[in-house]
Amino acid sequence: MAVDIGKYFNLGGGKAIGDITDYETVFPILSIILRNIYVIAAIILFIMIFIGGLGMIINAGNAEKQKQSSKTLGSAVLGYVIMFLSYWLIKIIEIITGTAIITL
Repeated sequence: MAVDIGKYFNLGGGKAIGDITDYETVFPILSIILRNIYVIAAIILFIMIFIGGLGMIINAGNAEKQKQSSKTLGSAVLGYVIMFLSYWLIKIIEIITGTAIITL
């Protein structure tokens, strides 16, 4: 089953990179960049959780390597919390200023 990530990971509105001067404000460009950063961060988060969990299972007998895998999982969770808080900070700024920064 193929997953189409084109609607989540794109350069916005079918415009080419060279057509960036067509944008009247910085918000559409910022929206495109932030959406793509969130997708990339989610992929990296998934990989870190997978590697950390696999490392904990494989290195069950080695305390030092298991500690390292635990740190990887801890870093992944911290990264998720930072990503979550940054998303909601942007949403709060949108509400306060009345402008749409991230448009889907």
